[in-house]
Amino acid sequence: MIEMTLRTHTHIPDECTAITHPETGLNPMWVQPQQGQVYHLAGPGRSGTSMRPIAEYWVAHALAQQRVVHWVDGACRIDPSRLIPLLESRGADVEACLAKCYLSRGFTLHQLDRQLERLPDELKITRSPLVVIDGLLAMHEDDAISNLESRMLLRRHLRLLQGLAEQQQIAVVVITEASATSRIQQRLVQYVYRHAQNHLNGRWRGPRRRRTLQLRHPRSGLSGPWQPLHDPLQMRWKAPPQQHLRSTERSSVAQVLPLHHREP
Repeated sequence: MIEMTLRTHTHIPDECTAITHPETGLNPMWVQPQQGQVYHLAGPGRSGTSMRPIAEYWVAHALAQQRVVHWVDGACRIDPSRLIPLLESRGADVEACLAKCYLSRGFTLHQLDRQLERLPDELKITRSPLVVIDGLLAMHEDDAISNLESRMLLRRHLRLLQGLAEQQQIAVVVITEASATSRIQQRLVQYVYRHAQNHLNGRWRGPRRRRTLQLRHPRSGLSGPWQPLHDPLQMRWKAPPQQHLRSTERSSVAQVLPLHHREP
């Protein structure tokens, strides 16, 4: 259960303007995934490689709070060792935390399709509040997949992920490239963008050896560099106690709305 701030408007209070300060970077506490949403991370690099560290920071904090996380790798690039220094920096039990991270890797588009199809049943058991789909479009470049089959499977996958987010009230993070080299792939990227409820876009800025990842959150209009090593706030993802909200409780704009599972 990951604690998220409920937002009903895009106005940013004056005391929070420092989150876009060029020396401290963008505070992801203002742009983190929300319950019941498909969150699209899109940036440069093959299948959005540059945006993976952002999802890893969120995952590491969720694991440090003893939450279960599902990470589906559609780009064959998952490396759990990258989570170790993030967990160590939080003083967490690395081995215990990694045991709560359920990884699956698809080497073909049909394997990825099967992995996503199993997610609803797996989440009923693990009650995970966070699912990351890394490289959703990577396997669509397979020459054995026709354009028609590619479009049909992508529509199926997004319907499934939207259903997961809405019905089980979890945060679903999808990582793709921001732009593709082919027109067909670019249409797939645009399709994902149109069907996601939240977005975080990235682009490189500055010379190659000193470049920084510039992030922009379209919903709030916030933008700034990703500098987690300079700003501890960029490594934080608060989680509330493991309990469900009572039906009589009501959240206000100033309160926090935790990710939770609705009782049948």
